[in-house]
Amino acid sequence: MKRSYSFILLLVSLTFVTISLSALNTQVPLWMVHNEFPVWQIGLIGSIYFVGNLIGTIVANWFIQKLTARHTYAYTCLLFAIATVGLSLSIDFYSWAFWRLLIGIACSITWVVVESCVLVTGTLHTRGKLLAVYMTIYYLGTLLGQVLLQYFPNEILYFSFVIAILMGLAILFILLTHYQLPKRKKRGFEIISMILHKEARLGLIGCIVAGMLLGSLYSLLPAYYSHLGYSDNGVANWIILLILSGVIAQFPASVGADRYGRRTILIIDGLILIAASILLIVGFNDLLAIILLGASCYTLYPLAMAWACATVKKQEIVAMNQAMLLISTVGSLIAPAVISLAMEKFNNRYLFVSFIFISLFYIVLLLYKRGNNAQSQQSTQTS
Repeated sequence: MKRSYSFILLLVSLTFVTISLSALNTQVPLWMVHNEFPVWQIGLIGSIYFVGNLIGTIVANWFIQKLTARHTYAYTCLLFAIATVGLSLSIDFYSWAFWRLLIGIACSITWVVVESCVLVTGTLHTRGKLLAVYMTIYYLGTLLGQVLLQYFPNEILYFSFVIAILMGLAILFILLTHYQLPKRKKRGFEIISMILHKEARLGLIGCIVAGMLLGSLYSLLPAYYSHLGYSDNGVANWIILLILSGVIAQFPASVGADRYGRRTILIIDGLILIAASILLIVGFNDLLAIILLGASCYTLYPLAMAWACATVKKQEIVAMNQAMLLISTVGSLIAPAVISLAMEKFNNRYLFVSFIFISLFYIVLLLYKRGNNAQSQQSTQTS
């Protein structure tokens, strides 16, 4: 009874965190545009947030062991609130880089805590369903953050106070739970062996590609639409459509992967992404293009994640999940910085030109490996 009660409270707390993060991730690039930051600095600030994600993923387990899961979560929410207030008090590149780094660390530690608690809550037969509920709540919270953005104060300082209140609510609900994660025995750094796992290679590459795409979308798409002349509310509406398309596409993509294979659906995903990028480059039917973009980008990571996890033993899945989060974060921190430089030198549509090259690379890799597998199977049968 305590577990089910705690699970609901955990999801409520997660919702407050996700709403705050979603609103802030859209608002930060817009604030930077309004304060006339160059595009390369906007992209670099986005990458620095993902550097924080990377650091937080690595140190999360140490904090959980020292402070317990609930208190680690509470302290990271407090750090998130303090860093957001810090953003409002100092509008310059180096200060914002520091505060966004702290926010990135806080967010990734929070995700590790939540996912660990979800795994503890369920049995071997129910964990999949609980994780599905967790992902649904996460995406809906992200969507709600965009919807509520138009009701948030426009003034940065007051905006940060709203975020601080939401974080206070998140802390309150997590402290009402009864989660106690088991102490882990000290082991070697298992993540490295997961990254080098040969059978999971294509899935892991899919995770880093997904990180590159999603990191660029979160960091640069708001700035792209702001430069086109859209108001802040107009930008939020485009982001809402993008995320909603991704939520709706989750079920068809998973069913298709079960029926036709993950490799086939990932190739189709890449082709849809290329088509969406071309539509956005030529400026034809932006509505359809954003729907296709969201459907392809948001389904890539779970498909690649399922592929990589299917290649390891059950006791290695947690380590594989950490490895996937790490490498996707690497993609998220590198891509916005590099793509923003291309946007600065040429024009904003090079955001989508970059997406085409990234997608083509992964599609070619998937087709090449399929050909190699077919040849090896044929030679085995002949011998």
